[in-house]
Amino acid sequence: MAKTNGLNVRLYTAGYDLSGDANALSGLGYTSELLDVTTLDVSARKRIVGTVDSEISVEAFFDNAASRQHAVWTSNSGKLPTADQLVLIPMGSAAGDAGVGLVSKQGTYNIARGPGSAITASTTYSANGSGAEYGEMLTAHDDTHSSAGSGTVVDSGAATTNGGTGYLQVFSVASGSVIVNLQECSTSDGSYSNFMTFSTVATAGAPTAERLEMTGNVARYLKVTTTGTFSDAKIAVLFSRS
Repeated sequence: MAKTNGLNVRLYTAGYDLSGDANALSGLGYTSELLDVTTLDVSARKRIVGTVDSEISVEAFFDNAASRQHAVWTSNSGKLPTADQLVLIPMGSAAGDAGVGLVSKQGTYNIARGPGSAITASTTYSANGSGAEYGEMLTAHDDTHSSAGSGTVVDSGAATTNGGTGYLQVFSVASGSVIVNLQECSTSDGSYSNFMTFSTVATAGAPTAERLEMTGNVARYLKVTTTGTFSDAKIAVLFSRS
């Protein structure tokens, strides 16, 4: 992926697409705590890496419609949600483009109105237990599977040996229940097999989001498949290799 503009960035949180409200993202990354271990026998500071932290700041236009920015950011009976918020940010519109996922706590929510401007809102997502995880989108922003089937094959360039993490956002399921699987293969047109399976999501269970971890080898070629009896499952998936 070459240099790119920000026209294809999206913001998905807990199974909600907030891209139509958000207008700016910042701090999309991580920091490492550097611990001073300077000893008497050296003439410059020595440091080792400690804990990792990440934070995403979001600016948006205030929108109090159902399932929009205000409802999601105050989903705890009009207050900040206390549960983990799974955030997924695609940075391109095609399967194989970069993306970032974060397990977070929502730390702030502020509303403002300047002279002659629309009402705005802002929030911050701070890491909870793991830092931001960069990877490849296995969907094109989001994909809609009308029934059980396969998505686009993504060429990661090489196999890896240290496992990884998968992020799933399920925005809606029109009927039935869907299971989202990640599959791998050593060749693009070979026989694919599951290496990660997310929890079943039924019509009443969407929107929702899930993050899974796995260890071991991950093949070069990856794709999303869906199984079950359902209609029109709208999903977004990221895989980050460790």
